[in-house]
Amino acid sequence: MIQAEKETTFIKIFETHSLTDIAFVKSILDEEEIEYFLQGENMQFIQPIMDPVILMVAEKDVTKVVELLKPFKLNTSGFIFGHA
Repeated sequence: MIQAEKETTFIKIFETHSLTDIAFVKSILDEEEIEYFLQGENMQFIQPIMDPVILMVAEKDVTKVVELLKPFKLNTSGFIFGHA
């Protein structure tokens, strides 16, 4: 019997227009081996003002990511705290 893998649910953590913040956050999440993706990252080079980049994190890692990013002043909107 073949067992299907459980599909990962991703949660929106924040959105930003800052390429600096995107690079900084990616380096932190990569170092911690956090499962994430950046929705609209490639569009920043085409429409930098129009559409923000949205950080989506695997549900299992949300609390860890919020704690990792809390100490930093990021140019973001929609940052979530206390999500369980």
